[in-house]
Amino acid sequence: MNIILLGPTWRNAEIAVYLTKRGHNVMQSNERDMLRCFDEGLSADIVISNGYAPIFKPHHVNKMNIINIHPAALPRGRGIYPNVWALYEGHAIGVSIHQIDEGIDTGDLLASDYMQYWELEFRLNNPQETLQTFYSHLLRRVEVLFYHTWPSIEDGSILPYKQEPGGFQYYRNRAESEKLMKMFPDRWDTPIKLVKLAGEHMRKMDEQLHFGC
Repeated sequence: MNIILLGPTWRNAEIAVYLTKRGHNVMQSNERDMLRCFDEGLSADIVISNGYAPIFKPHHVNKMNIINIHPAALPRGRGIYPNVWALYEGHAIGVSIHQIDEGIDTGDLLASDYMQYWELEFRLNNPQETLQTFYSHLLRRVEVLFYHTWPSIEDGSILPYKQEPGGFQYYRNRAESEKLMKMFPDRWDTPIKLVKLAGEHMRKMDEQLHFGC
């Protein structure tokens, strides 16, 4: 199978080795002009996006099989800094592999893995668990999910399934995500429990304002 693997080398090196060992021809790139190359006729049996920033156009997704390795739970984990938002708003933490369609992180799911309550509590109670270490863990977690899922993608037995309806309004763009991060001066060195507590505090204040007490 001819595979194009898009995204940073540091994030995709082990995946490329895995796919190559399984007998596939793998082309790696993180160049933004890959979309232009697709327009000029470059193609593959499957395109895998893992941390690739440019947004695919409708004509790309309509003519190619493109999947995304996504280190957040969908549909609420859409857009920029999804797990910062999940901690802040109290949503599920997890990782996903999904097909890319004409929307942003809205395609059918191929696999997902949610963090159990006890694990999240353990990580929240570890003062050394920062947004950066948490993100690094989720990257490793979604890579393992990919290895578990790939054989079914490879042999065509995978059964895509729809995302939970009603969650697509949770997309967060870069401007509002950076606004959230400004609340935390240490940014990625911020303990994840502080982010969760800040969100709980804001929701409590909103409830008090709403009920006038």
